[in-house]
Amino acid sequence: MIYRFSTIPIRKFPKMGKGRMIKMNRYTKMVLSSVLMLAGYCSYAQTPTDSLPGDPGAISLSTYQNMHFGSFTQGAGGGSILLSNTGIRSSSGTVTLLNLGILYYQAIFEIEAPQNSLLSITTETSTTLSGSNGGTMTLNLGSPSIASPFLTTIPPPGRTQLRIGGTLSVGNVISSPPGTYTGSFYITINNE
Repeated sequence: MIYRFSTIPIRKFPKMGKGRMIKMNRYTKMVLSSVLMLAGYCSYAQTPTDSLPGDPGAISLSTYQNMHFGSFTQGAGGGSILLSNTGIRSSSGTVTLLNLGILYYQAIFEIEAPQNSLLSITTETSTTLSGSNGGTMTLNLGSPSIASPFLTTIPPPGRTQLRIGGTLSVGNVISSPPGTYTGSFYITINNE
């Protein structure tokens, strides 16, 4: 049985009151633009095609938490943001991580399968994100929190959590201008 996950970007914009204007200097605009540049993901599972409803041997997959890189500025030269499968975030190059109340977290999926099912996990290695103002960034998916293949030990309705992080490669202002970046990635779970 093979399941594939796809991602759908989530974008949230602040509400502005009627007739309100905010005056911003160039630095504030750059920070605000970079905040919108963060990569947030929403994933969903496809319905299995080779099992019947109520099948006691069926495997179900669901998204518990979406991946989100939080807020940051890219600086003059760019760099990368590492988000581990445990939810720890760090940066390199001229990327500066910001704590503006926008959370960052790894993706978490839940797998419900009969106890002692042998499952394998395959992820894409990388995907390209396209920016709303042009430009691209690359998301390299990290290793899942569970080594593959693995044996499920929790009987249904209990679920096994699968955590995945990644590294976001952020270019300079020309190659990755501030904006909203979107893309998708796939994860395959195979019942051996």
